[in-house]
Amino acid sequence: MTLEFVRTEPGEDPIIVEGYFAAAPARVFQAWTDPDMVMKWFGYAPNSLQGARIDLRPGGAWQFLKSSDAEKSVGFEGEYLEIDPGKLLRFTWSYFVEHANGDREATPASQVEVHFTANGSGTDIRLVHGAIQDEGTRQGFAGGWDAAFGTLNTILSTPESVAS
Repeated sequence: MTLEFVRTEPGEDPIIVEGYFAAAPARVFQAWTDPDMVMKWFGYAPNSLQGARIDLRPGGAWQFLKSSDAEKSVGFEGEYLEIDPGKLLRFTWSYFVEHANGDREATPASQVEVHFTANGSGTDIRLVHGAIQDEGTRQGFAGGWDAAFGTLNTILSTPESVAS
């Protein structure tokens, strides 16, 4: 599998993902911090999330729900550590499975930094996802980030799809 945006070798820690997006930093930052916009691009395919909650403040929680049924809920969650609008997001990251009986499994928290840099009329993003303890998990996250960057690129290249 070829990864277009991932810059590190499979299994390396941290994962580094980079891309250029044809939108201003404020708009790209909004795509990462507005739940409705996140729902459009995050995941392996457009509109693949079932829910997104964001409390955008240091110490605020976020959660992206991949799937949920009567037996379990699966997704990603964490806490915002640092926010510099249009420039930086730093947050913890964990994959979780919550069963209907209340049992919960989650990967150990890792850390993500997303840097937004103006580049002409667009924005360069550099994502660094580190402290992932398991190689298989690193490879899965790398593939997920690559797919998400591809979808984000498509969404931000189509202005009407972001506004709707």
